[in-house]
Amino acid sequence: MSPSQLEDQPAVGPAAAADSSSDQGASVDVVALILKQAGRSAAEVASLATLDEADRSAEHQFSGEAPTLTSLFGSASAADFDAGRFSPSPQVAETMARSLEFLLQRKRAGTLLDHQRMLFHDDTLSGLAKLGFFGLAIPQQYGGSGAKLGDLGPLLRALTFIHPDMAVMFEVHNFLGPAVPILDFGTEEQKNYYLPKMARGELLGSFALTEPGVGADPSKLSLTARREGDEYVISGVKWPITNVIYGGVCILVLKLEGENLAKGRDSGMLIFEVPPADSLTFKMVRNRLTAFDYLWNARFRLQEHRVPASQLLGPRGKGLAQAFSSLAKGRGGICVNSAAKTFKLLAQLILDPNDPVSDNGLQKRYRAGGWVHFRNTFGKPIGSSPRIQAWMGQAVCQGLASRSLGDLCFRLGASGVRDETQGMVAKVYSTKALLQAALRTYQIIGGRSVHKDERRATVREQQRELHEPEAAGLIANYVGENMHEFTICTVYEGPNPVLADVGAPNAMTRMIRTQYLEPIGLAEVNGQAGLGAKAKFGWFIATRVLGSLNPWVGSLAGVRHPFPEKLKYARRALSRNRVLGREILLIIARYQKSFMDQSYLLGDEGGVFDKLCHSLASLVYVLSLDEPHPEYLMVAEALDREASLVARGAAPTPALQRLWAEIGQKIMDPESRLHQDLIADIEVDPIPLDPRLVDRFV
Repeated sequence: MSPSQLEDQPAVGPAAAADSSSDQGASVDVVALILKQAGRSAAEVASLATLDEADRSAEHQFSGEAPTLTSLFGSASAADFDAGRFSPSPQVAETMARSLEFLLQRKRAGTLLDHQRMLFHDDTLSGLAKLGFFGLAIPQQYGGSGAKLGDLGPLLRALTFIHPDMAVMFEVHNFLGPAVPILDFGTEEQKNYYLPKMARGELLGSFALTEPGVGADPSKLSLTARREGDEYVISGVKWPITNVIYGGVCILVLKLEGENLAKGRDSGMLIFEVPPADSLTFKMVRNRLTAFDYLWNARFRLQEHRVPASQLLGPRGKGLAQAFSSLAKGRGGICVNSAAKTFKLLAQLILDPNDPVSDNGLQKRYRAGGWVHFRNTFGKPIGSSPRIQAWMGQAVCQGLASRSLGDLCFRLGASGVRDETQGMVAKVYSTKALLQAALRTYQIIGGRSVHKDERRATVREQQRELHEPEAAGLIANYVGENMHEFTICTVYEGPNPVLADVGAPNAMTRMIRTQYLEPIGLAEVNGQAGLGAKAKFGWFIATRVLGSLNPWVGSLAGVRHPFPEKLKYARRALSRNRVLGREILLIIARYQKSFMDQSYLLGDEGGVFDKLCHSLASLVYVLSLDEPHPEYLMVAEALDREASLVARGAAPTPALQRLWAEIGQKIMDPESRLHQDLIADIEVDPIPLDPRLVDRFV
C-alpha cells in the first residue's frame, strides 16, 4: 500500500477484519492502518508494512514451530535446542578433509593467495573445484556431495583458521546464494542447469540485496526489472556485494515493474549471470576493503540490461520473503566464524609464536608462554591479573556458546524450521562477543596494537610472499590489522542494532500481533471498543503470566546424554525464557501504541532481546555437552549465572567474576582440557614489537 493509498483507505468493517486473518494481502493493510492510527508517518507505514508482509510470507516457506517462541509463550522441549553432533557422510568427510589438507599445503607453500590481484590464487580455486569443495552443500542429484547444513559448522571453523576470507567465500556461495535460493525456490530446470555448474566450481555464487542507502531497510529497493516479452529489463545499482565476480552467478533481489503488483508487494528474485566483462548495459567496480580484502567485493550498475524471463526465481512479489529466508540460514555461518575468531584471539594472547612444540609439515603447534605469560605488570605476568583472567574466561564461555548457537542455526535450517528470533540471537550474541574479545585483546597487547603491520604491508607492496629471514625484522600485528574484520561482523546479515531493536521484537511478537493486537487495532480504527478482542488478549496474558510462575515449565524429554547438571541448567534456562515471555506480554499490553518505548524495552542493551540472548546461549551450550567434564561444567555454570543476572538487570557478581577468572586460568594451562580442545591447534602470528626480540627492531 502506498502512502497516498493509505490516506484514502476506507474504514474496515468486521467482515473485512475477519478476512484479514486468512488473507496475506489484507494483513498488510491491517498493519498499515494500525500503524497510521498509532501516529507513524506515511513513509514509515509503507516501509514497516512491507517488511511485515515479507516476514509473514517467509514464515509460510518453512514448517514446524519456532522453538524459541514456544519457549517464551508455551511449554517448549529442551531437545528442540540441541544442535546435534557432527556426522557427515563418508563422501562429505573425505571431501572436507582433502580440501583442508590442500589449503594447508598451499598456505605453507605460500601459494594460497595471489598478492598481485589481492585474491585467492586461481590454482587454489581450481584445485578446490577438482576436490568437490564448491559442491559440498549441493545435493548429490545435482553433482554435489549432499552435506547437511549441520555438518558444515566444523568446516567453516577450520576455514576461518586457515584464512577467514575463504570461510566467507564458501558461506556466500552456499548459504546466502545462489545455492540455497535455487534449491528452495528454483524450478527443476533452473536447478539442473545452475547447481551442477556451481558444484564443479564453474560458477561462483553471490547474493545481491543491499544497495546504496538500502541496507537495514530492504523495503526501499530501487533496482527494478520490467517485463518486455520474454525478457526482463533491469536498471539500478547494487553495492556492496561479495563474490560477484565476472562470469559468476548472482541472485538479484529487486522490484518488479508493470506486473500489477501492489506497492510493497512487488519484489522479486532473478538469477543473474554476471557478464564476463563490462558493457554498455553492465559496469562493475571492485571495492577496496579493509576487511576480507582477498575477496572480490564490488558495486555494479545495470542500465536497461536484458535477461530471460525464465531467470525469475520463485513467484512474483515474494523476493523479499525469499531473501529473508536465505538470510536466516546464513546467520549461522557468521556465528560460527565469530566463535572461531574469538578462540584465535585467545590463542594469540596465550601461545608463544617463537616456541613451536611440533610441526607436521602442514601446521605448527606452539607452547603456552605468549604475551600474557611474559608481559610483566607490577612485577607479575599480566595473565595473573584477576581482571585479565576474567576477561579471557568470559571470552571462552561466550565463544563456546556462540559456536553452539551457530550449529543450532544450521540444524534448524536443514530441518525446515524458521526460528527467526534464534537466528538473530545467534548473530547478535556471537558478533558482540567477538567484538568485546577483540577490544579486550587490543587493550591487553597495549599501544603496540596501533603499529602498522609491516609484514602485510610489504607483501602487498611487493605483491609476493616473504621468506622467513626477510620477514623476521618486520613488525607483524594480527590484532590491530584485523580490527575492521572483527567489527564488520556486527553489520553483515543485518546490523546488530537493527536486528535487536526492530527485527527481533517484530519476530518475537508477530504471533501476538496477528492473533490479538490486530483485531483490537482494527476495532479502534473503526471507532469500536473491541471488547471481545481485548478480552481474548487479556485471557492470553493471564494464562501465560500464570504459566511463567511455574519453575518446572518445559519438557526435558529426549535430551541426549542427560546428567544432573545438564538437566538443571536446561530447566533453569527454559524457566527464564518463560519469564521473558511474560515481560514481552506486559510490555505490549502497556505500550501498545508507543513503539519507541517498545523498542527500548524489547530490544538490546538490557531489553528482553538482550536477556534472551544470554538465556539461549546458556541453554544451547549446556545441551551440546555429551559428558559432565568439570571444565566444561564450569562454563555451563558461568553462562547460567550470567544469564540469570542479565535477566534481573544485575551486574556480574564477585562470584561470577571469580568463576570467569578460574576458566581464564584453565585456558592458559596447557594441561587443561579447554586449552587442548580450543586453542592448542591454532597457529598464531608474531607478537607486534615482541620485547624479547628487541634487537631485530632497533
